[in-house]
Amino acid sequence: MAEATPSTPGVDAQPSIARAKMILTELACAAQAAALSAVDEQRTCAAAQVAGAAEAVRSAARSFERSQSPTAARYADCAARQIEALAEAVRARHWTELAVDVEQAARRRPVLFVAGAVALGFIAGRFWAASRRIEPSAASVARATETTVAAAVSSATGNGRLTDWPPPSQAQELP
Repeated sequence: MAEATPSTPGVDAQPSIARAKMILTELACAAQAAALSAVDEQRTCAAAQVAGAAEAVRSAARSFERSQSPTAARYADCAARQIEALAEAVRARHWTELAVDVEQAARRRPVLFVAGAVALGFIAGRFWAASRRIEPSAASVARATETTVAAAVSSATGNGRLTDWPPPSQAQELP
């Protein structure tokens, strides 16, 4: 009868399974910590963006004051104070508390919540789009043009070597 040796299946399985479980637990904890850190970073960024919006509304209030529109200036100033309070709440509170508050607000006034979410999404999209407008560099335009020309030449009938461009070392096969 054969005796169990270290290479026999089942002998070392328990310590290996325990070690695998420990590694998976550590990976899960690290992933959770990374996710919480990312959420916290996003919360901080959101608070800064909301504070920026408050400053923009405050600037509009000053503009209304200069244009002799005291009623509009008061409304804008009141809105700026409320936006600043929101920014401070986002900055000071934990994300789970914020999620509970948002859920409660949505349950109390669902139509107002949806309308506010749409408006906020529109405003955030406009700010994001404005901050992301970047003109393409000349090198990226040239690269795109070369790729388009190479693709057109190689897809035509023939061998694709009509102009010897791109050089054979840079030619790419299309799928």
